[in-house]
Parts: sequence; C-alpha cells; structure tokens
Amino acid sequence: MEVDPLADALPPRYAIESDDEDEYNPLGSTRQAADQVPIVNIKIEGQFTTGYPLVIVSGPAGYFWADGANLGEQQGAIFVNNIQVGLLFKPSSARAVVLVSEATTALPLWSMNKYANDILDRLQPSSISILDVYSVQSYISSELLPVHESPVRYLSLQNISLNPFQTFAPPNILQSASAAFMSAMNIRTLSSSHQNNAVVLLLPLPGIPRTAPSKLSPSRLSRPSGDPAWPVEMMVEVDERLFEVVGAKRSGTWALKSTPAGSASLTQKRRNFAEVGEGGMYI
Repeated sequence: MEVDPLADALPPRYAIESDDEDEYNPLGSTRQAADQVPIVNIKIEGQFTTGYPLVIVSGPAGYFWADGANLGEQQGAIFVNNIQVGLLFKPSSARAVVLVSEATTALPLWSMNKYANDILDRLQPSSISILDVYSVQSYISSELLPVHESPVRYLSLQNISLNPFQTFAPPNILQSASAAFMSAMNIRTLSSSHQNNAVVLLLPLPGIPRTAPSKLSPSRLSRPSGDPAWPVEMMVEVDERLFEVVGAKRSGTWALKSTPAGSASLTQKRRNFAEVGEGGMYI
C-alpha cells in the first residue's frame, strides 16, 4: 500500500492565497471584516440622580406613548457617535427617569450592547421597565388570534403575572435594543446580591417591525405617517403598568394629545442640546 508522504502537509501557498489582488482571498477577507468593526462612542448629557427607576419607551411604541405622556421638558440626551438616539425626561408626576429611545433614529445591531450598558452604568437604575413592539404576523403561537385581538405581551426577569397581558413565549425572541437592556440587567442581577427587576411590555404590531440598519444615520425630526396607533384603553393600562412594575406609580392618566401622524407633542417636549454631525440638529 502506497502512502502519500505529503498527506498531512499544509496546502501550497497558491491554494489559499494568490499574488493577484483581483482574486478572492478567504484569509484576507476575514482580516478585513474584523478591521471594519465600527467604533461606538456613547455620550450622555444632562444631570440625573442615580438609583431611580428607569422607564424606557422605544421605537414607534415609544413615540406614540410620548405623545400622550406628561413628561415635561427634556432634561438630557444620549448621543451615539454624535447622533442623538435618546431623549431623557424626569417627569414631576413620578419618581422615575424616562428614556424615549430610538423614536427618530434606529440603532444598528453593533451598537446596541454598548448603548444599553453605558446607559445602565451612568443612571444605575434600581429597576427598569421597557415599552416596545412585537410583530403579530411573525409571532409563533399555537393560539391563532385575529390582529385586532392580539394582546400586549411581556417578559420579566422575575416570576410575575401581569394579567390580562400574556407572556412573550419561546421560541419567539427579541432582537432589538430592548433585548440588550434585558440581557444587561440580567447580568447585573446575577452578579449582585440585590435582585433588580426588568420588565419589557410589547405592544402588538400588525406589520413587520423595522429592521436594524447597517449603519447609524442622522435622526428624522418627524414621524412617518404610516406609524401605527393603539387603542387608548390599551395605552392607559400599559402606561400604568410601566411605572407600577418599577415601584414608581405616577399621578395622571395617559391621554393622546396629537393625531397619530403628528409630532407636535413630542417636539414641544424637546430642548436643544447640541448641533453636531452632518449639518443636522439633534435635539
């Protein structure tokens, strides 16, 4: 039996690499992809006392909720690579800090973990609650429900019941910045003797949620007219639970102050913090 003495030898150089720069080089493409990982720079402006409960409202759900919430004037801002992504409020009606996040600018996947961790490190909340959306069309369940009967769903780090809301059950997963906040809070809870709670409430979205962009773009100053609207009764109950689950029950009731396509209410709550970036005003 003949044995090939070169069977265990490395392949010749031309088998994995070429001197011709126009040819595909698998090793070179791997190094190039690693070199192109974006740098994430988080800047938080505004002065807040640490240790307060943190209420985070995100994306289209956050924009819609903010139109009916009595938040007062904007007290802080969060910038990712000099683009404003978050608006911070300290409403007088509750002992909590409110973050309106990604209402006008969506975060890329590569920035979400640092965004969530830097915010939690800076504000050091005792507990957090989050408002976001889930897609009714892509939700996996043995129970088939019409779109108009789809419930608010929730996830919690603690074993709690939020009737009449329903749990966001496996195999469904979150792939937004809300997942980054929940994961970061879970790690903090595991490494601490104090059990910090984190709850995310998910409004039913009839369509498919916007996908995370590949890069961070300057913010829009108005909301698209196609954004969804949810029943007032649902929003009132969600508003109560957002503050209740973090022990910061507030006075007042959620009430929509502008049309779903309008943006005047949230715009009036903003204040200028900086003029940076590509010639845009991030407020």
